Amino acid sequence: MITALDLPALLVESTRAFNEYRVNHPGEPIVLTGVNLERCNLAGADLHGANLFEANLAWSNLEAVNFEGADLRRCWLEGCNLAGARFDDARMDYANLRSAKLRGATLRRVTLRWGTFQHADLRDTTFDGANLRRVVFCDADLTGAVFKDADFAEADLRWANYQIDAIESDLAGACIR
Repeated sequence: MITALDLPALLVESTRAFNEYRVNHPGEPIVLTGVNLERCNLAGADLHGANLFEANLAWSNLEAVNFEGADLRRCWLEGCNLAGARFDDARMDYANLRSAKLRGATLRRVTLRWGTFQHADLRDTTFDGANLRRVVFCDADLTGAVFKDADFAEADLRWANYQIDAIESDLAGACIR
């Protein structure tokens, strides 16, 4: 039996073993609150529904990680490789994704109020139905990103690279250069 204290060690040791553990224990909650996993290679990990509140994952390889329905509030994801990651229905208020690489990631129906994507690579990312109130996108690359029915109230898009006609959302309350 794996204890809550062993979960971070198992995850760092082998994402394959961690994912197998998830399959064999489907109802067990994954609680990684406040854990420090900075600069780890967790590519392909299944963290759907996990509690990562205030976790530090900065500068980690999180390519193709499944964060669907996870609690990532106040999570530190600065500089991470999140290409192809899935954040659908995740709670991410106050998350720091500064300089993160999210090319091709999905953030459908995500709640990310007061977060930051400053200098982030968001090319070809999907934000359908996302709550992006007061999110900072300064200097982010949003080329090819999809924003259908997203809430941009008071979002900061100054100096971001994007196509205005590709954003199918109301930008009336956003700060645009």
